[in-house]
Amino acid sequence: MTYPRWVENIVDVCMAIRPGEKVLLITDEPMAIMRQQLVERIAEVGVAEMWSYTVPDATRPLPHYPAALYDLVTKVDVVLIFEHRRNPEIETPRALEMVQAIESGEARFASGPMINPSILEHELSADYQHIAMLTNRLGDQLDGRSHVRVTTKLGTDLEMDITGRKVMRDTGLFHLPRQHGNLPAGECFVAPIEDRTNGVFVVDKSYPGILIEEPIRLTVERGRVVKIDGGREAQRLTEIITEGERKPYGEGCRVVCELGIGTNPNARLQGNVLTDEKVMGTVHIAIGLNALESYGGQNRAPIHLDGVIGGPTLVVDGKTLIKNGDYRV
Repeated sequence: MTYPRWVENIVDVCMAIRPGEKVLLITDEPMAIMRQQLVERIAEVGVAEMWSYTVPDATRPLPHYPAALYDLVTKVDVVLIFEHRRNPEIETPRALEMVQAIESGEARFASGPMINPSILEHELSADYQHIAMLTNRLGDQLDGRSHVRVTTKLGTDLEMDITGRKVMRDTGLFHLPRQHGNLPAGECFVAPIEDRTNGVFVVDKSYPGILIEEPIRLTVERGRVVKIDGGREAQRLTEIITEGERKPYGEGCRVVCELGIGTNPNARLQGNVLTDEKVMGTVHIAIGLNALESYGGQNRAPIHLDGVIGGPTLVVDGKTLIKNGDYRV
């Protein structure tokens, strides 16, 4: 049977699902066709066991998955979660809760929050071998380095310390136990030391759910955002942060927690963090949670907000890796 490129990418290229493995697939009702095609292809591989769970529309927003799923993810080889709908305030904590459960087992794992047919046809149909090559080249240039400086023509001038921090490579290829990330993939990222980021960064492309018209200027002192300037979008960002600060670990909401670099040539800016942070020629600076194995940081927070910045210049220990959005690796 002939399948779309995205089906082959997920099953054969990205996850490399093998005969005899155990697989769990979680989707929601809007992605029923995606579920059907993935189940058919996974069954063709000859897996030993396959479970499929569909989040019913009637239960949304869903604060927690059924308890049995948290146990099951520790006993399978592959976990796939693709959902179209996502209530950020209620369902994002649920997603992080599931990541923590998966990390306690041996499964390799891919997640596609806020997925849709357009993303399947574009970002998820990219050449993932090429994405892996570029991502690994960037990772090689960041590994073992210390001083990072990000600047842009709009006024970003931010310095970070990544000494001793593991550089993560979201290649989209998850072939070994415990490897995991988002699909679509395509970024290289690192958690800076939490109290050693200083300067200003100007987010001109997007935050999750926010396509930016008037750039947002964030001032950082000793790793914390101390001032947010801008228009309507800046006010919305401030509201999200303030609401997060009322929750457990809310004091971590303003901590700069990630520097990421997009490496997916098919990725488009849509106001969807799943695609926006993968766009070539951009970096993203995140605030909030990074105290997960998948980030390698120490900051706890109820939010993780990626601000996407266009046309950056990225200098690492004096070497220019990106110049005005053009890659030099």
